[in-house]
Amino acid sequence: MMAPNMSASTRTAFPPELHTCVNGFLSQANDLHKTYTYDSVSASLLYAAARYNVHGFLQQDDARHVSREDFVQYMVDLYRRMLDENLDTGTTDSAALS
Repeated sequence: MMAPNMSASTRTAFPPELHTCVNGFLSQANDLHKTYTYDSVSASLLYAAARYNVHGFLQQDDARHVSREDFVQYMVDLYRRMLDENLDTGTTDSAALS
C-alpha cells in the first residue's frame, strides 16, 4: 500500500492496464445509478474505497511501519492529486461514464 518514506507528492504513472479496472468500477457505478441517486453511488464508492484501503493497510502490515495519521494524510493527499488530475484533464471516458 504505502512504503515507508513515500510521500503523496511522489508522482507515479498510472499503469494503462488499470484503466480497464477503473472503467469496470465506473460501469458498475453507472448501473447502480439506474436505481440510486448520484450522491448515494458516489458516497458508496468513497466508503468502499476507504474500507478497501484500510483493509490493505492492515493486511500488508503497513500499520507497523507507518502511523495512522501518516496513512490518513497519504490517502487524503493521494485522493486530492487524483481529483485534481481528473479536473485538470477534464477526463471523461464517455464509454465508461455514460
